[in-house]
Amino acid sequence: MAAYEHLQGATTSGMKNGSRDEKEIAVGVPGIVPGPGPAEYEVIRAKGVATVGGYTGYRERLTTTLWRRELPSSDVVMLITFGNPIQLPRPPRGGEGGSSACLVAALHDRVAVTGHSGLQYGVEVRLSPLRAYSLLGLPMNAISNELVDMAALLGTNAAHLTERLAAAPDWRRRFDILNAALTARVAAGPAPDPAVRWAWQRLKSGAGATPIAVLAEQIGWSRRHLERRFGQQVGLPPKTVARIFRFERALGLLADRSRGLAEIAVRAGYSDQAHFSRELRALTQRTPRELTASLRSARV
Repeated sequence: MAAYEHLQGATTSGMKNGSRDEKEIAVGVPGIVPGPGPAEYEVIRAKGVATVGGYTGYRERLTTTLWRRELPSSDVVMLITFGNPIQLPRPPRGGEGGSSACLVAALHDRVAVTGHSGLQYGVEVRLSPLRAYSLLGLPMNAISNELVDMAALLGTNAAHLTERLAAAPDWRRRFDILNAALTARVAAGPAPDPAVRWAWQRLKSGAGATPIAVLAEQIGWSRRHLERRFGQQVGLPPKTVARIFRFERALGLLADRSRGLAEIAVRAGYSDQAHFSRELRALTQRTPRELTASLRSARV
């Protein structure tokens, strides 16, 4: 059975309705939770059962529309909702209208914007792109930098899974159903190339520091062949993924108030502070100081 942990939460009984002006906030970073605003909220994370990725249950009631800026991430994110649909500035690929009940966000090297209002209730799944490649059974570069309606990828299985999860009596049972369904799909799907998996792990462990030419040489492939195979199974070229890993290391360092931007730039692997500033602006449309203020104002 699934173990689970209440990270933070409150019951609806006795709570007063809150309010929040419509604005953008930076989220999409594991461990960062929006600041005050929802009239009620609950976050539950599965422990011990998640063999495919990380599973987080959530329930929040918003009194106005909250637009979230999802930052570039090395995770593929699946959102399966039971409440109000997620609003999008433009229709998701494979979806109708500017909203969707279930979304897949593949690797992206730019900000994605999603809108949330009313009752937000569902499950977030975070998994590596190589797991997503096996689960979805399609080239990951076909959906990179896209928000894709899950039904366009899984067909009627998406609606069936959503119905089973919504009907589950509690989070323990819900996580068990989810894990069993995803594990079965991963086992039946294509296996990532061992060389691509190795290259991904090298980039991840070194926060993108290993040159792509070195990776190709150590694997015994040409750089072009590595880029083609890596892009098919991960979704973005290895050089772009290296940028994302470096950016994620920088995000962790930005949370430390004792470090200056010049020190963070060097520790994260940028050549200097100017390089760091250019990369953050390219990936987030924010300066380092703007992004730092946004992250530090969020409630962990």
